[in-house]
Amino acid sequence: MGSDAMQQHRQNMEEMRTLMQQAHAATDPAERQRLMGEHHQLMQARMASMMQSHNSAMMQACQEQMAMMHDMMGQMAAHHEMMPSNQ
Repeated sequence: MGSDAMQQHRQNMEEMRTLMQQAHAATDPAERQRLMGEHHQLMQARMASMMQSHNSAMMQACQEQMAMMHDMMGQMAAHHEMMPSNQ
């Protein structure tokens, strides 16, 4: 990934992080849902853009790995929630 592409990627990630932080801070459920929807759309658009690049095979493998990691993190969080609070 060239330096211009990496800089754009970092800006895109910062934009998504900002949306996520705003969603976490939102106290109004409708505003939180709107921000999460905007984050989701932006994330999908960025992934689609990356998949169309010349590195689409690499990006597909990365997306699959990230999906597996996300699933594992979900399992770890569920496990943690089920643990007694005194441990």
